[in-house]
Amino acid sequence: MGPSTTNGTGEPPHLTTDRPENGPLDGGPHADVPERGANPFDKPATTRSDEHTKRATSLMASARNAATEDDLVLARAHFSEALNDGLTPTDEIEARTELRQLGRKTIFSSNVVRGDPLAAYRVVAPGDSLHKIAKAHKVTAEFLAKINGIGDMNLIQAGRRLKVVNGPFHARITKSAHTLDVFCGNTFVDHFKVGLGEDDSTPSGRWMVKHKLKNPTYYPPRGGDIIGADDLKNPLGERWIGLEGIDGDAAGQMRYGIHGTIEPESIGKNNSMGCIRLHNQDVETLFDLLIENESIVEIRD
Repeated sequence: MGPSTTNGTGEPPHLTTDRPENGPLDGGPHADVPERGANPFDKPATTRSDEHTKRATSLMASARNAATEDDLVLARAHFSEALNDGLTPTDEIEARTELRQLGRKTIFSSNVVRGDPLAAYRVVAPGDSLHKIAKAHKVTAEFLAKINGIGDMNLIQAGRRLKVVNGPFHARITKSAHTLDVFCGNTFVDHFKVGLGEDDSTPSGRWMVKHKLKNPTYYPPRGGDIIGADDLKNPLGERWIGLEGIDGDAAGQMRYGIHGTIEPESIGKNNSMGCIRLHNQDVETLFDLLIENESIVEIRD
């Protein structure tokens, strides 16, 4: 844990990834696809039963067939529904891997797949700004700039066609697996490894993203020297996503957040003072997905 309350000055330095590129992932025609606008955390986790097992098996078979036929929207919907229903460990790894690849093609690319309830093209109108468009779709301007190849977010011309994605994005952290899953609506789209608090000091429950900072200054929660932005000893890296607890053990908690790390070897372990650590490249990606006062982070045991 290490709350930050102010931005540093100047541009952050270029960061190269500290995440292994080939690390394992352990851990319209489709009007009936239940993806648009749903929050995956509005319903409790399901308990596996024979009925759930049969349903998940059927969904996995349908998803594989849709993927073979290059029906990306149906494959994504059925893999995601199967994952939410509960899968065997082997099928879960397959579903996560397939969904991450499908996310790259349908969400994190400049292309819109026909019939996709999560994405569409939008023509920039006179007076539009990227921030205005992003707010209307509950995503960040940085995310839209990235998927549309926009170098200057303040310069978009009327008449230009943009890809937009219907957010917000949410995150689910599973403490026992040290994983963070990213959802768009109720659709799993990405997966990261995390580091957590020692002695189970990361509270479970639901959190709201309250504020985000680039180049955060570190204020030690247990006292000590303040460490400035861009200082190589700053344990927060270049991003801070501040959280407010709204349910469960998290309720009322304010001094926790998601941030980068100068100790990449701590990812996958319980070494922090309670906050959630990600590899620096991963937290930069997540920072551009989650939005203040909309995105939910659920932490499960």
